Amino acid sequence: MLSELPQSVVPGQLAGLAARIEGQLKLRTLPRLVAMLEEPCGTVQVALAFDYDERGFIHVTGRYETALRLLCQRCLEPFTFKLARPVDVGATSDRRLLRKLPDSLEPMLLTQESVALAEFIEDEILLGLPMAPMHNAGMCAVDGRPDAVEKPGGNPFGALAALRNRVTGD
Repeated sequence: MLSELPQSVVPGQLAGLAARIEGQLKLRTLPRLVAMLEEPCGTVQVALAFDYDERGFIHVTGRYETALRLLCQRCLEPFTFKLARPVDVGATSDRRLLRKLPDSLEPMLLTQESVALAEFIEDEILLGLPMAPMHNAGMCAVDGRPDAVEKPGGNPFGALAALRNRVTGD
């Protein structure tokens, strides 16, 4: 079973040790994410490895996995969205070095020695969420229902024309 992750880490120290950490975070401890969830229950499993790159920046690699209860934006019913993404971050406190990171790495500017791990993981999850979460095709309550799609009716201004005709007596 995975253990609880530390609240904060010092990426430079962990990279110097070529350390790996694995654990889990409770979703309810991630306030920005909780605001987007239908039900703030469950955990996110995290595995991260820290190392120094030959150019001198901290390279953080790994993966996170979770299942989130979101509201489908098509049918407005809750559904489970499984999210599993890799983490590939280049971190440094030197802005000049940050510009030299390879395009394949997500840049991270370290403004202090330690990093709040929960905030880091929360940022990664938020970046991995779809803009408009929806059920997979064929799973949504409105899929295949002809009455679910609004059909264009007559002239939308017909009622205004009738009102004008009544007022002017035409």
